[in-house]
Amino acid sequence: MLSRKNVALLVALGLVASAAVANGSRIGDFALLDHTGRFHQLSYYGDQRAVVLIAHSQKRNLVVPEIVLASPGVLGFLVNAMPDESRQTLAAAGANAALPVLVDESQQVAQSLGFERVGDALVVDPARMAVLYRGSVEGLGAALPQLLAGEPVREADTAAAGSLIPFAAAGADVSYAKDVAPILVENCVACHRPGGIGPWAMTDHAMVRGWSAMMREVVLTRRMPPGQVDPHVGKRLLDVAGLTPEQERTLIRWIDAGAPFDEASGPDPLASLESASPHFTLGEPDFVFKVPAQTIPATGVLDYRYVPVQLDLERDVWVRAMEFVPGDRQVLHHVIAYVSSPADKTVRGRQTGAARGESVGGFAPGRQPDQFRDDSGRLLKKGSSLLLQMHYTTSGRETVDETEIGIYLHDKPPAHVMSGGVAGQRRFLIPPHAKEHKLEGVHEIERDAYLYELNPHMHFRGKYMSYTAEYRDGTSEVLLSVPRYDFNWQFNYALAEPLFLPAGSRIVARGAMDNSDRNRSNPDPSVPVHFGLQTKHEMFFGFTTLRYVGDSPEALAASAGGMSPGPGGE
Repeated sequence: MLSRKNVALLVALGLVASAAVANGSRIGDFALLDHTGRFHQLSYYGDQRAVVLIAHSQKRNLVVPEIVLASPGVLGFLVNAMPDESRQTLAAAGANAALPVLVDESQQVAQSLGFERVGDALVVDPARMAVLYRGSVEGLGAALPQLLAGEPVREADTAAAGSLIPFAAAGADVSYAKDVAPILVENCVACHRPGGIGPWAMTDHAMVRGWSAMMREVVLTRRMPPGQVDPHVGKRLLDVAGLTPEQERTLIRWIDAGAPFDEASGPDPLASLESASPHFTLGEPDFVFKVPAQTIPATGVLDYRYVPVQLDLERDVWVRAMEFVPGDRQVLHHVIAYVSSPADKTVRGRQTGAARGESVGGFAPGRQPDQFRDDSGRLLKKGSSLLLQMHYTTSGRETVDETEIGIYLHDKPPAHVMSGGVAGQRRFLIPPHAKEHKLEGVHEIERDAYLYELNPHMHFRGKYMSYTAEYRDGTSEVLLSVPRYDFNWQFNYALAEPLFLPAGSRIVARGAMDNSDRNRSNPDPSVPVHFGLQTKHEMFFGFTTLRYVGDSPEALAASAGGMSPGPGGE
């Protein structure tokens, strides 16, 4: 890798970068999906000697120098920002690509790198985000050996001869009130509001402008909005997170222009938003129960707590929705609500996390309230109570959490019974320093069913997860792909239309764990990791929400409680 002295020499000679990316300059971090849907973030490769980035078009046969492909510690990527070359066509042609093709649909990454023509190339020191070489792909063969040897580039490179990249026209100035604020309201304000889970509130233009540099970084690295999926595969989802390429382009251009606010365009839309949000977002519940106050210490690792909540039900009721309102969002990591009958005195189950009956709802950061669609519900029998599995993480200060539970009931028994399942794996050992330890879980669908929701769950080492439906006739389809899993956000991904799963189908969850030091969330990359309840351990669960054909309140009563169990993981 180049020393600071050699970098300074290259800068002095003017042989490293053009005006678009200044000599010796640093570039910003970014993340893109490649043509297969795999997630790549530049800073993740900070343990490599160099990263080579080449502007790409499938219309030009780029000859990548062999040294890029064969040098230890050198990674190469093609960056495609061509608006007429879709992810689908790139995926079809990707088998012939010498390098992974990063798909830059918004064109913001290519512009930030200073790419102008197909064949433009950069060599970057990813540990410092420093540009070591800017020129053409043809010049890499001569320049890269010199760079890897720590020597200055001895010959100036010629400009790339490829066609110009047709970047979207800048058009009229972006309006904060008309263009930017609606994007923020649609994608951000639900969390970034007073009392919300976001670390700061988008109360007006001044607040947004003050945080605009951070906004730019988290958008370009795909950290925000959270819970993003691969939009090019899978079933259509309800309320899926993520900016469109056009929205990303608008937001980044506005930030790069200084995040201005033209007062002539009218009042600030964010300042006029109703600041108060409803305590329960689904409206007034039929029942509200307050969890007994839980004292959380300032530091330490806390065991799961199993807290009973007496419902005092005088009759059987059918739940149509359930919502949890945390008392302190900074410390409450998750809640799972299990139905506990008066006869259930199991202590071993509470201690080991074994199945405790049906799960009827839960909470985790980013998880939406549980709502059972299509006139379906879950049964709470007279005399039942809830057993809450509550997981807390310390925040550096002692606090008291008093979470509330809102339960919404059907006026009469629903037509269908909603159930749950899991495609998971409990027996595994992740080696130390493993960057991609693959895991797989299978849920066999023994009776005809309809699938409604998918909820991936791993801990700090979770890297990615996808769901695939495999059918008895040998066909299969990807239902969901979460290319970058984030333990801090637990989403229920609701299908826009329930998916029919005939008996004999399989739901397969495939994913991977990252136990390396490149995973910034990893508590300790030097130790092997196995399944366990604490976050220092790991889990691999692909939870599902589904209903089995024929499961109705009448059928349930006739079978004396033979309903399919819900998810039993944590």
